[in-house]
Amino acid sequence: GPHPATKKFRMPGYCVEYAASNRSTCKGCKTKIDKGELRLGTITPGPGDYDMTAWRHLMCQKHPKGMQDPNELSGLGALRPEDQKKVEEWLVSGGGGKKRSSDDLDSLANMDTKKMKVKEMDAKIKESGIQTGKSKKEKQEALDEVAERAAVEAKYSKLSVPQLKELLALNKQLKGGIKQELVDRCVDGKMYGALPRCPECGGGLLRVVYTQKYGHGGQGTFSCPGFFDDDVFKRCPHTSNTADRLPWHES
Repeated sequence: GPHPATKKFRMPGYCVEYAASNRSTCKGCKTKIDKGELRLGTITPGPGDYDMTAWRHLMCQKHPKGMQDPNELSGLGALRPEDQKKVEEWLVSGGGGKKRSSDDLDSLANMDTKKMKVKEMDAKIKESGIQTGKSKKEKQEALDEVAERAAVEAKYSKLSVPQLKELLALNKQLKGGIKQELVDRCVDGKMYGALPRCPECGGGLLRVVYTQKYGHGGQGTFSCPGFFDDDVFKRCPHTSNTADRLPWHES
């Protein structure tokens, strides 16, 4: 008799979109993808004529093999320009899904800057991508901050997602995002203090953008994202270059 039709193998396809609901779970970090959040889908042929889509947060999705051109992602053109840029940067940087290894963190955390030669310091400074003053003291202070941050990050990286969320809730901080984002938020709070509510509207939790990763002392450009008041979204124009960071509580 005739041969049964063999299914032709297709390379997986990729699509990108804003999550239509909050019912999808990221295959990478196993946490929920919020409605409206950017998500990347890997489409593979499923049983029968159905295609199956596995969703991931952008930063949980490894670089798709063989993809050079972001336009191979269906749905890219429908995104907001700033999100298209985010996707393009993600592709150029080689994808997400890379964790900072605990060995790297431990070696940074264990730097003894007092015993380091200037040449060693310069190498570490270059590796960490930081700007410092010329004197040995300034270099030492800069690297001490790198070491402290690595130690804090190593500690928080060992916590589970529920534990990190509990810590963020205790400090009245945002609890959404993938594990690395939760870790980074906890590290930032531990190092520089929790982010306060907006001094202008009292409703929104301030956001901060730093000009560089180190040496900012927890101060940067603060803005208020606005807040919901009885289901009505209230915008707030507040921005400032300083904010009173709050004490960080561990328990």
